[in-house]
Amino acid sequence: MWNIVTDSSCDDMNFEHSLPEIHYTRVPFLINTDNREYVDDGSVDIPALMADMKHSKVLKTACPSPASWHEAFSRPGDTYAFTISAALSGSFDSACTAKQMTEEEQPNKSITVVNTKGTGPTQIILIRMLTRMIEEGLDRQIIKDRLTQLVEKVRIVFALNSFDNLTRNGRMSRLAGFMAHRLGFWGVGTATSEGKIQVLSKVRGTRKALTAILDDIRARGSSVSEVVICHCLNREAAEELKAMVLETFRNIRVDIFPTGGLDSFYAEKAGLIVSYL
Repeated sequence: MWNIVTDSSCDDMNFEHSLPEIHYTRVPFLINTDNREYVDDGSVDIPALMADMKHSKVLKTACPSPASWHEAFSRPGDTYAFTISAALSGSFDSACTAKQMTEEEQPNKSITVVNTKGTGPTQIILIRMLTRMIEEGLDRQIIKDRLTQLVEKVRIVFALNSFDNLTRNGRMSRLAGFMAHRLGFWGVGTATSEGKIQVLSKVRGTRKALTAILDDIRARGSSVSEVVICHCLNREAAEELKAMVLETFRNIRVDIFPTGGLDSFYAEKAGLIVSYL
């Protein structure tokens, strides 16, 4: 048995696999507005969440508790857990606490907690790669070593036209958020080596934002094989970016997913988050 667990910053759980022994689980964040608490279990109405956020003064998120992780870790099999960047959330620490709790109860159980240093599409790519390694029958230690290497190789880039929630919740400086939020401007950025948010440029208009993302992918050259695009209520821009990538590269896989509750909370309406390997 293989037990693959992620927090709800992962925007998809419909992973392709050929082994019935692989089991996927997602543990939810909580999202709180003035009006209600949302459990990010895949059932969140994103347009309704965006409308609620627009009229709320207090907006907060809460990472999965150690108890939630512990319940998921207790299932049979080797466990691999993937969390949003530890620089952005306490989810990684919570999962590590649950790992200790579970291993005390089941001393022979193998649990690996991975700080992805990203979010959404980063988890999708890493879990895909893990699934393929399991299907290939690779040794447990080889899988762990390769996962460590892959975390450093996966690149994440985003284009947001609002940084309100990121600055409000302390995920980036208010000055950077203010500069990125100027009328008509998109903030284009990436993650630092520690997994913190870094705004690289400010561009005017959607097309320039998409071009900036494509330029970031181009910088990796022919080594890029997979691109995952997650969007918050902006399928049109995601499809346009996909077409631009496929026009530039050959033999490359590009997939599009809508953001779930947590990534929608931070990307806000129209935001794009892209990871590639």
